[in-house]
Amino acid sequence: MSLEKDFGHRQAGVVADPFVVHDVGLSEVPLAVQYLASFIMAVMATAIAAGFDRYEAIPNLSLTYVLPVVISSVAFGIGPALLCALLGALAYNFFFTEPRFSLAVADTANIWAIALLFIVGCITSAIASTRRRDAAELDRYRRREEKLQIYARQMIAAVSAREATSLTRSALVSLFQAPVVVIRAGKDDHLKIEGEGNLSSMEAEAARTAMTSQSIVNGGVYPFDESRFDFWPAQSSTNRAVVIGVAFDPERRPANPDATVGMMGLVLAATIDRCNA
Repeated sequence: MSLEKDFGHRQAGVVADPFVVHDVGLSEVPLAVQYLASFIMAVMATAIAAGFDRYEAIPNLSLTYVLPVVISSVAFGIGPALLCALLGALAYNFFFTEPRFSLAVADTANIWAIALLFIVGCITSAIASTRRRDAAELDRYRRREEKLQIYARQMIAAVSAREATSLTRSALVSLFQAPVVVIRAGKDDHLKIEGEGNLSSMEAEAARTAMTSQSIVNGGVYPFDESRFDFWPAQSSTNRAVVIGVAFDPERRPANPDATVGMMGLVLAATIDRCNA
């Protein structure tokens, strides 16, 4: 089994992608579809409420619109849920308060009912969305930890510096879903690149700077503002300089990747030392 496959498929009880959240959320659905689904749920709630209202007057008919708000917030997030809450308040006002089929409100009590319906919808959607976001963060954290456990076990079993380098690159690609390079300094200052083979001259210079300064060099920042990669040094005790580069998507960059990449750099350097001892 290839190293890429080790981190790309379920292994030892770990799912394929650590950043995929397997809940009822449908956040990957196009935004237009999310809002359309919320609109349809509000229409369905109106039809159900109309069915009840046709045969018997129900004092809490407005609560019919709370359920689609909850479903929308859990499935899609706060934006579509707020739309569902707004549509519910307007529909309740238009179809079920006097004068009917008008947005005017004759009874002051109905004004409060409409306002409370919208407020309850907003609060419900905010709570459900926050809960969903927290669950997603916990899920990502657990999957990352499981991936790192697989990485640690494989690094313990690694028998060569090349294997350790490939394992590290594969693990980082799986964790961050971004291009990764692992660069080792060879003889005559020649760079041995594992992964991305077409580094620009500026990216190669950024990697050398990270090696010599033993400090993190960020891409997109002067003097390496055209570099796609951030570089982390991993200095081994045998003076075999190694750097890890990750080209994050600016829109999906993790909040604090330094701890994860730095830890994996230490493991890589220790494994290289062991293999070359």
